[in-house]
Amino acid sequence: MLVFVINQNKKPLMPCKPSKARKLLQAGKAKVVRNTPFTIKLLFGSSGYTQPVIAGMDTGSKVVGCAAIANGKVLYQSEIYLRENVSKKMEQRKMYRRTRRGRKTRYRPSRFANRGNSRREGRLAPSIKSKLEAHFREKMFVESLLPVTEWKVELASFDIHKITNPGGFRDRISGRDLKGFYNVKAYVLARDGYTCQHCRGKSKDFRLHCHHIVFRSQKGTDAPEN
Repeated sequence: MLVFVINQNKKPLMPCKPSKARKLLQAGKAKVVRNTPFTIKLLFGSSGYTQPVIAGMDTGSKVVGCAAIANGKVLYQSEIYLRENVSKKMEQRKMYRRTRRGRKTRYRPSRFANRGNSRREGRLAPSIKSKLEAHFREKMFVESLLPVTEWKVELASFDIHKITNPGGFRDRISGRDLKGFYNVKAYVLARDGYTCQHCRGKSKDFRLHCHHIVFRSQKGTDAPEN
């Protein structure tokens, strides 16, 4: 167990042992500024000597791992569980917003044409933005505790289709099945003869839709077979 230390100017120093921190607190040379993780602030001038600290982060969509080491010893390690309810919260906000607009509001200006933010170039979806900001918050938090000199970030990309069907689905996309079609939807409509697979064309509805056999929410893929 280590105690994190910051100087009078709130700059991070090297952590110390609990016994050293206890002596500083009893002598009135430091005060507690955070309980979790336990951090003290020096009340006197220090030399500001620090050692090279290397921090690493394992990015993820659900859990983010972070650690910091110095001289082969682990100084800090944590796991951050990212929010998974942003989309549901936005749906709830959408519902309440619609109920407000359904009331009699004679002098309220229209709101249907003021969504410029959604068309802004480089915009991130709120769920993705929340996850990205969580990574940056953890980075700044670690740098507020330790004098980090170097960051190492693990980035990994996975081909889910290749994992589920090695060597099969990608070959069909690039070569035989989808060649000449704009996307998977166009291929599926042509494959089924532009006929509803539920009523076999009896409804005479000219508007066709493509649906997943196994829904995406149930971990279904965008493969033509699904």
